[in-house]
Amino acid sequence: MPSPAEREATQTAYAASVNPAWLDVLRQCGLDARPLEAEGCWLRLEDGRRWLDFVAGYGAAVLGHRPQALLAGLAEDLFDPAPNLHPLGFSGLAGDLAAELLTLAGFADGKALFASSGAEAVEGALKLARMASGRRRALSFDGGFHGLTLEATSLAGSDFWRQGLPRSEDCAVLPWGDLAAAAAELSRGDVAAVLLEPVQGSAGARAWRGEALSELAELCRRHGARLIYDEALSGLGRCGAWFAYQALGAPAPDMLIAAKGLSGGVLPVSALLFREDIYQAVFARPGCAKIHGSTFGGNRLALCCGLRMLSLLRQLDAPAQARERGEALRRRWRGAGLEGFELEGVGLMLALRAGPAAQERLGEGAAGLLWLQLLQEGALTAPAAHDAAALRLLPPLNVAETELDFFLKACRRAIATLEQEATTS
Repeated sequence: MPSPAEREATQTAYAASVNPAWLDVLRQCGLDARPLEAEGCWLRLEDGRRWLDFVAGYGAAVLGHRPQALLAGLAEDLFDPAPNLHPLGFSGLAGDLAAELLTLAGFADGKALFASSGAEAVEGALKLARMASGRRRALSFDGGFHGLTLEATSLAGSDFWRQGLPRSEDCAVLPWGDLAAAAAELSRGDVAAVLLEPVQGSAGARAWRGEALSELAELCRRHGARLIYDEALSGLGRCGAWFAYQALGAPAPDMLIAAKGLSGGVLPVSALLFREDIYQAVFARPGCAKIHGSTFGGNRLALCCGLRMLSLLRQLDAPAQARERGEALRRRWRGAGLEGFELEGVGLMLALRAGPAAQERLGEGAAGLLWLQLLQEGALTAPAAHDAAALRLLPPLNVAETELDFFLKACRRAIATLEQEATTS
C-alpha cells in the first residue's frame, strides 16, 4: 500500500499536468484515493477502503472488472502474428462482428462501421445522415447524453456541457418525449437526423414508451429524417433485451450505436449500425468507398475484444440475466421498507430517485446526501448529471445475489443514518 507521501506525490503530479480542478472536486467528495485492485464488482483503494462498484466504468465493465475469460482470450490475441492495423486492406474479423451485431439489432439488411468510442460513433452517424439526406439539422431531446465531442456536446440534453461553446444553428434540443415539438421541427423539411437514447442514462434511467418511439419513427419516415438510437450504454443486454428499443417494444431505427458493452471495460471499441439505403447513398457512389473511417477504428484487437464479449454475453444470456437481476433488486427494494427513495429503470440500467417524502425530510439534496453516505457504507454509485434527485446504478450484468444483498444493506444503513441526522439537526 502506498505511503501518504507517495499518494501526495501522485496527486501533485496529476494536478500539475492534467486537471487540478477535477482533483479538487474528488477531494471534496472523498474520491481522491486511487483503486489499487479491481475484481468483479469490487474495488480496493490505496487508503484501505473496499467498495462495491455499481458504476462499473459507467456500464462498460459489463462483466465486472478484469473478466478473466476475456483477458485470457485477449492475451492470446495480443501475440497473433497478424497486424493490428491494416488500413489499406479488409478485416475478416470486422465482417464477423458486423454480422453478429446486425443480427442482434434486427437489421435484416444493413452495414456496420467500427470506431473507438460511443461519441465517435455518434459523430459518424450524424455525418452519414447528412450525407445521405443533403440536410444539415439534427434534433435530440432534453436529458440525453451522447458524448463530449463537439457535435455530440451540441446535442447534449443539458446546457451544462455547452458552457463556453457558441450555440450551433444546426442542432436543436427538444423537450423529452414532446412529439408535437418533434413534428413541428421535422415538418420544416431540413432535419437530417433525430438522435436519442431509448433509455436515458444521465437522466436517471428514464425510458421512452415504445408507442412514442413508434410514432416518432413514423414522423421521421414521413419527413425524410434518419432516426438514430444511441445505445452505447443501454445495448448488449443491459435493459433485458439485446438492445433497449427491443425491450420497449419499439421499431428498429435507421442507425444504432453500440459501444460500452463491446469493450468489456478493457479495449475501446464501438459500432455504428445502419440500413442498406444509407450505405447506398453514402458509400456506393463512385470514389466514395472509403469516405468515412479512422486509424484505429476496427483494429484487430478491438474486433477480437468485441467478438469475445459477444460470445461471453451469449453464454451468460445477458438479456435474461439483466431482467432477472434487475427485477430481483427492485423486488427486494420494495420489500425493504426504504421509504422515500424509489428504485426505477429497465433491466440493470437503474436509478435511485429521491421522492417528495425524502426531499421533505432531507432537503432537495437528498440524492446527493445518499450518494455520499453510501460511499461511507462501501457502495459506489453515480449522481445522475441531468437529474439532481437521482443516483445511477450500473452494476455488472453478472452481479451476484450476495452483492445485491450487500447493496441493499448499505442503502438501509445509509438512509437510517441520514434520517437520524435530520431529526437531530
